[in-house]
Amino acid sequence: MGITTSTSLSNLKDNAVLQRFIGLQPVPQGDKLWAELVTFSYSPLNSTMEMKLMEETLSHQLDTLVKHNHSSGNLRTLVKIFLDQASSLRDESKCESNQATWQLFNSLLIIRLCLKHMIQRLPSEEVLLHLDGSTTVPQLQPTSRDFPSTPPPTTEGVSFVDPLASLVRSAGSGGGGEVLTQEALMGVALESPIVGVQTSQLLSWRLVEGLNLILADIPLLPFTYDIHQEAVTTLIVLLSGQMFGCRQHNAILNHIMSTSTEMANLVTQTLIHHTISRPPPPQNHRFSTGIVSSITSSLWSLVVSPKVVSDTSPLADLSLLLLLLLAHQRSKGHNPFRNALSSFTDEHEEKSSCTFSVRYEKLYHTMCRQLEHEDMTLLLYMLLQKNSNMTSYIFSKSDLDLLVVPLLKQLFITGSQSCHHVYMILIIMLILSQDACFNKSVHEVTFPQVIWYTERAIKNISLGSLMVIVLIRTIQVNMSQIRDKYLHTNCLAALANMSAHFHSLHLEAAQKLINLFKILARKYLKVKGTLNSPHSPLVPQSSESIESCELPMESQEPADQAADLAILEEVLLMVLEIINSCLTHGLHNNPHLVYSLLYQREVFEPFRTHPAVMNLVQNIETVIAFFSSKLEKAGPGPYSSAFVLESISQGAMAWPKNRLRVFPDLKFHYVEEEQPDEFFIPYVWTLGTKCGHMYWDSSQVHFVTTS
Repeated sequence: MGITTSTSLSNLKDNAVLQRFIGLQPVPQGDKLWAELVTFSYSPLNSTMEMKLMEETLSHQLDTLVKHNHSSGNLRTLVKIFLDQASSLRDESKCESNQATWQLFNSLLIIRLCLKHMIQRLPSEEVLLHLDGSTTVPQLQPTSRDFPSTPPPTTEGVSFVDPLASLVRSAGSGGGGEVLTQEALMGVALESPIVGVQTSQLLSWRLVEGLNLILADIPLLPFTYDIHQEAVTTLIVLLSGQMFGCRQHNAILNHIMSTSTEMANLVTQTLIHHTISRPPPPQNHRFSTGIVSSITSSLWSLVVSPKVVSDTSPLADLSLLLLLLLAHQRSKGHNPFRNALSSFTDEHEEKSSCTFSVRYEKLYHTMCRQLEHEDMTLLLYMLLQKNSNMTSYIFSKSDLDLLVVPLLKQLFITGSQSCHHVYMILIIMLILSQDACFNKSVHEVTFPQVIWYTERAIKNISLGSLMVIVLIRTIQVNMSQIRDKYLHTNCLAALANMSAHFHSLHLEAAQKLINLFKILARKYLKVKGTLNSPHSPLVPQSSESIESCELPMESQEPADQAADLAILEEVLLMVLEIINSCLTHGLHNNPHLVYSLLYQREVFEPFRTHPAVMNLVQNIETVIAFFSSKLEKAGPGPYSSAFVLESISQGAMAWPKNRLRVFPDLKFHYVEEEQPDEFFIPYVWTLGTKCGHMYWDSSQVHFVTTS
């Protein structure tokens, strides 16, 4: 059937089967061409290079299909055949039929290639017309949980309610229907591009439902792995119009976002399970004959290495990408997938009828192992931000170091880059630091050494002290290289939340905290001196403005210098508040901090009379004076470090608790932006373009953020 594997790529244009499919004449659904078109077998293309070669090879033929499909309707016919094939695989006992699963996969692959080519080049409404045609179809009864091409099911199984059934009311005896306004009900404008046709009757709608039902109803087995992967990939392609100019009025996205709650729960559950289990692709993929086999057989010898990475799971990677794309759509409107991700429970807990359960323990350990990847870090952020049940479970864990250490390691490695991954890690740190029990528990976990921290050897350090060191290092790197205000603000907010719970701070952590103040103070005094001295030489203006949220530098204009000074003063105030909070709540538990204060007492002297910070400095100098007097009673120096620390420990027992002025506790909370989609949707698509399992033509992409 079709063409043989030995056929040259150059001969594709002359292949009769392919030419009939892309031709101007309609091919009836019962024609034998369809069996020939979808009967081929090969190893699925999982690398960017493989798919790039495939799409470039078929580009001319797909252009021809776009020109002819409005007249031929052959793509619509193929979609109907796919829906019929999918319906036949609902019974698990049929899933081991090689021919049935291969043909279903092949049909979906061809549909995906056609739709991806169209979506990259056409408005979403025109893509829908290629699927739905331009004629009115008879009104159908509300669908049930079945593939859209099949008759209503029997009483076996669970019945699904049509997502639009409640939005349609009778309009008299004419047999028509009136679609109610849905903006108030769903937060989206769901309109059919074909006048007089109910959305649930459209083939494009049925295709989305068919893809959802594959994930919800067809079990994941070796023979269905590729079908699941192709269904996930096709849904990603359907969403990809956002990269090609269809952000505001994406008709395909409307279909996806109006998925029923029950179906969205099932799809989300499947995607999470794929992410957790990371199922590897089955070995010994088939490779025989057919239309596309001539392409893949030619490509395979060029781009496929015989070495297989055992941990590779294209299905898991693509499932996580799809999950993130679905969950971040329409933050202010109706999104059943985000609702599903926000409400699922632990499998050991009683669940309500409107949600599903996942084994939290497996999900937690999966995230801990994969946090070096941005998509997994983003999933963790979403769960902490949206799912209160999962958040409570995470905070209850006694092995939180499994979660925090990979984040700190990644922050240490990439902290010198102003990238989204760094931002997401810092936001997660801020969210974690909002919990008092977390702030206490991180000082109870100790590591004999931290191999990946290469600045210097640190031994016997608590997780809390390690957090302080890495966060302060991130601030220092930001000050010297990135100069991003929001980055250091998040770092300081997390440190402020933790400060009242600092316990047995490592000497390295205490020194870094005081050194941070010293660096900021030096910069502040330099800017202030420049501002107050009109005859001093002005340095060249920075290429970045204050409006771009850079950390202050010496600017050319006096107004800019004044703004620099105000920002530096704000940061200095926060650092002093952090030091003061630790002294107020845990002086006797942090001898190394007192030691560092004694060692660098002179850095606070210029701020004794500064109106914004003088009260905080007064508290710090009270501590310095108290412990200095203890040392003086021991006789003239010099003193060894051990002697000073012993003197501090003894002096702490005599320290009067009411000696310091009390200030309000430091409490900072992360609040998501008013329109988070503007950040997250481009960000997730950026991750999608980096995914090694899909190819995107960068010349066609209208927006993707870059780090």
